[in-house]
Amino acid sequence: MTQMNSSSPLPLKQRLHVIAAFLPLFEHPGFTFGDWDEPEYVEPGVTTMPDFQFSGVAYAFIKTAYDHGWVCTDFNWPDWAHSPEAEGLRDDPEKMANATQEQLSRLLTVVIRQERFCEGALESAFESGLLTAICRRAVQLESVTDDGDV
Repeated sequence: MTQMNSSSPLPLKQRLHVIAAFLPLFEHPGFTFGDWDEPEYVEPGVTTMPDFQFSGVAYAFIKTAYDHGWVCTDFNWPDWAHSPEAEGLRDDPEKMANATQEQLSRLLTVVIRQERFCEGALESAFESGLLTAICRRAVQLESVTDDGDV
């Protein structure tokens, strides 16, 4: 079993709530996860590389995931990202609709950690609908989780 970061003392229902709270923001018309900076031409032959700037909401989402233990700390996420389980959750809405909180944590770990190695990975996860689907599933799990669950 994957151990999630234990930095959050919150019970599971509240941990689900902090992720679920982003659903209406992500679904708001016109919401953008961030923007790419344009390359800057410094001088002939010298150009800065574009980089992705997260919106305030996107940054808050990432921080919330870390602060509330949604990013796994002892888990081989690069291998799992290419597993049939991960691909099914990412690509099959029916599998996502039945995802466990552990699977949501693993997915969040993958997309958040990928960003460190491939700039724009999180924006891509948002644009594909994956982050919104994770939030939607967190809403569903929150509604059926007892307050006493940890």
